[in-house]
Amino acid sequence: MSTSTTCPKCAGKMQEGFILDSGHGGSRMVSRWVSGKPLKSFWMGLNIEDRENHFIQSFRCATCGYLESYAREL
Repeated sequence: MSTSTTCPKCAGKMQEGFILDSGHGGSRMVSRWVSGKPLKSFWMGLNIEDRENHFIQSFRCATCGYLESYAREL
């Protein structure tokens, strides 16, 4: 899938980036898309075992701030 470098809302320039996720102890990670509904886990917060998941790649318009995100295999 190719991504446009032009904003679909205002025709401004799109900048590549990512959505930051914070973990235990302040660790920094890239957010992920996970299939299905969230299932609580006592020890891990959420149970995502055996579920499809992909890193989220994101683009931001430098003019209007519009965000466009994709769940891709990196």
